[in-house]
This record gives sequence, structure tokens and C-alpha cells, in this order.
Amino acid sequence: MKNKIFLLIAIISFSFLFSCFYVNYFHKNIYAINFDDYDEVEVFKNYKNKKINLCYGNKLNCKKISYKIKGSVNTKKLGTYTITYIADYNGIHFSKSKKVKVVDKEKPELIIEGAFTNVCPNGKTENVKIVATDNYDGDITDKVRYKIKDNKIIYKVSDSSGNTTRKEFDVNVMDNKAPTIILNEESIIYQAVGSLYIEPGYVAIDDCDGDVTKRVKVTGEVDTSKKGTYELVYSVSDSSKNETKVNRIIKVFPKNNYNPKTISNKTIYLTFDDGPGAHTARLLDILKKYNVKATFFVTGYDNRYNDLLKKEAEEGHTIGLHSYSHNYGLIYSSIDSYMEDLLKIQNKVKEYTGIESTIIRFPGGSSNTISRRYKVGIMSELTKKVEEVGFRYFDWTILSGDAGETKDPNKIVENVTSKIKENAPNVVLMHDIKSYTVDSVERIIEYGLSNGYTFAPITMDSPVVHQKVNN
Repeated sequence: MKNKIFLLIAIISFSFLFSCFYVNYFHKNIYAINFDDYDEVEVFKNYKNKKINLCYGNKLNCKKISYKIKGSVNTKKLGTYTITYIADYNGIHFSKSKKVKVVDKEKPELIIEGAFTNVCPNGKTENVKIVATDNYDGDITDKVRYKIKDNKIIYKVSDSSGNTTRKEFDVNVMDNKAPTIILNEESIIYQAVGSLYIEPGYVAIDDCDGDVTKRVKVTGEVDTSKKGTYELVYSVSDSSKNETKVNRIIKVFPKNNYNPKTISNKTIYLTFDDGPGAHTARLLDILKKYNVKATFFVTGYDNRYNDLLKKEAEEGHTIGLHSYSHNYGLIYSSIDSYMEDLLKIQNKVKEYTGIESTIIRFPGGSSNTISRRYKVGIMSELTKKVEEVGFRYFDWTILSGDAGETKDPNKIVENVTSKIKENAPNVVLMHDIKSYTVDSVERIIEYGLSNGYTFAPITMDSPVVHQKVNN
């Protein structure tokens, strides 16, 4: 029995070996020789499909045959692509695929230029330029990372394929510079009693931490219900505990309490020439806000703003006479020409306001010399003539500079406030036809009120201000 089983196993084994031998050496098929099922190519490099030997037959006798290739490799884009070799011969179909991977093994380029003098604890540096580029990803500067260790700053950048470039520098880690606080608007703010204080805001910047505005702490209170000087303190610290403090002063003052019967030795006369004009309405709103009365020396040649003449008078301002035409060559050619022009503007003011004004200001002031071009001695004659017939002329003691010196409201404020004095007739020359002049008026008013001055319009009873007549 055992012999029979052994014989059966031997027959089966022989049959299997014979079939394998037959298939390998006598059975005909399509064979691929030197075939690799994986290949790799660097991005942006040229790729050519590798040739293979494809044959029909058996291992003892194999005939080379042709084949087709299906698929392609885009070396401009990372990824894995499939290439398939296909052949059909003597009724046999052959198909075999290989994987081709497009890879990026090139490290990025990291350029760091500048001098590492001091480096912030958080790694921020001044005057250091960092640029990182990659052959595949392009500009990857935003991927640069750094860390500070043992007085070295180490920069690292990796591309999307994980290729990494590192650079390190010896540095001096230091932060001894305090942040900077910039107050919006002025460091001194004037507020009227009863008004609402609105914080103008601020910005805080630190050389290491950047924008630290949210860290600013404001201490102090402002009580606009009563007169006084209040202080707000703005403080901020950076990550290294460097601290900065700045102050803002808020001066709360009573509104203008002008009373024509109680003119004090601290009085300011705001006077405006050449209007009314495009900016007069806005000026009237500002004056009304503070209950400040002013003097308008008006002209008559522009009829677009006639309604403002009436509004100036209705709101308690003095309407003075400047000139109807404001034509120097005409009005300074003779006494008759000047008087005719003066009466013409007087009549116009009366038409729109009902007031017969006798307060005047000569174009250019009584001291002007331009009138000499048209008639020598005319100003000497006119200054006497106008008073003989009942008019009173007023010059000024303070020049705002808005007639040609400057267009900067800040400079106008400085020109006026720096010259205001106690026990002096502070008659300010301004022009309501200038936008930048109107921009400056509110701060001039706030300065005066906060320093105890009263604003008043010129009347026939006001102190007379005359300049030296030069013609």
C-alpha cells in the first residue's frame, strides 16, 4: 500500500515539473525582458520612456515584436504617472504598466542680507532682508521660520516636497527700546462745559512686538460738567517690560459769556474780511457752537451769498463795510470813487439786514502803500474824510497770515494764539473766504476760552485800532 502511494506522488510531481518545463520552454507567449515597474524623474527634467525587449515565443526561441505605449509623464508637475506597454500578436494580448514618479529633490534657496546688530527676543530684526525661492514652489519667503538659541538665530525653510535649507547667524539678543504711543489729534484738547468728550484714539508701535495698541491702558477721568483741567495718561509695555507713558490734557472751559456792557481787559475781536463766501456758512456754525460773536467786513460783488449777510446780522455779529468792488485801482483813484464804492456796499448791507453800518475797514488797511500807485496821499485824505462823515475805521493788531503767508491751519492757529495778550486790543485779521482759515477758528476759540478770554464783535464803542498811514 505504501509503495502505491509513493508511486502516485512521484507521478504527480513528474507531471507538474514536466508541465512547467513545457510552459517555460515550449509554450509560446509574449514576454517582456528588462522591464522595471517603477521609474523616477526630477521635476522639469526631460523624460523618455525606457525601451524594453518584447518578444513572442518561448525561452528557447523568442522573436522580438513591436509594442505601443499608452500614457505620458508631465515633468512640470509633481505626481505619479502610469505608462502602459501594449502588444497584440498571434491572437495574444499583452499589457503591462509601470509607475513613473516626478519628484523634487532640490533644496530651496535662502538669501539673508543685512547686519545682525541687535535681534529682538522674538526674532524680529531691523535692516535684514530675507528672501526664499524654490525651483518648483517659487517664492516661499512666507514659509521661512526662525528660532533663537544660544545667541544664534537659525532660519529654516522647507518646500512642498520637504526639501529644507537652514542658515544660522551669531546675534546679540536685546530689547531695550520702549514702544511709541502716537495720540490722534492734539495732546491738548479744549472742551466746552456740557460738551461730550470723545476719545480721539491712539496708536502704539513697538520695534519688536509691532502693533501693541490693544495693550495700551488709559487712566484718568474727564468731567465736562464743570470747568477744569484734566489729564489722561496712556501707558503701554512691550514683551520685555519696556514701558512708555504719554499724557493728554483736556481743558474744560465755560462758553463765551459776551456782554457788550462788560468788555474785560481780556478780549479778542475776531474779524473776517472779503466775504461772505463759500466757507462762511461753516464758520457761522462754529461761532454759534461757542456763542462767539465776530465782525465781518463784507464785500458786495458776489451775489451768490447775499443770504449770508442777513444770517450774519441775525446771529448777532457785526457787519462792517469793506468794499463793494474790492478793486484797488477804482476805489483808490479818488475820494469820490472811494466814497461811491463805500456807499454802495453800505446800501447793500442795509437792503439785506436792515442795518446802516458805519464801521469800516479799508482794503489793505489804512497803512497800505499799494494805493500810492493810483493817487499819492489818498489814504491820508480818506482816513480823515470817512470820520468827518460819521464812519469809523478799524485796522488790526494780529495778522493770522492767511492772506498769503500760509495755507496751513496749524500755522494760522500758532500765528494768532502766540500774539494774544492781556490788556491789549486783540483784533485778529482773518478771511472767511479761505477754507483753511475756517479750519483754524475752532482751535483759536478754544484756546481763548480756556485761557479766560472773552470774544466780542467790534462796535462803535470798541477801542479804536489804527495803524500808521503810509500814503
